[in-house]
Amino acid sequence: MSYSDWMPFNKENVDRSTVKSGVYFLGSEHETTYIGASNNIQGRLKEQLSSNDPCIKSTVSFCYHETLFPEAEEEKQLTAFQFEHGRLPICNKSK
Repeated sequence: MSYSDWMPFNKENVDRSTVKSGVYFLGSEHETTYIGASNNIQGRLKEQLSSNDPCIKSTVSFCYHETLFPEAEEEKQLTAFQFEHGRLPICNKSK
């Protein structure tokens, strides 16, 4: 399965996202700010949409990737991001 296109982080687009498992990416105008995994991407994005976390509230866009192994894919994506940028995405807590 391929990655979705980046789209505005709003209720309408989240409602159209998949209910399948996978990883999701939240972003600011210029970079990925959070990488997460879920067994229900749409459900988790709805939770993130109503988050009180100021870092998550600054999200303007998102995309996702369906996978049967979301935790493994999340770890792969976080490792790749950290390798490229020398740090985790700004909204991810150190693991």
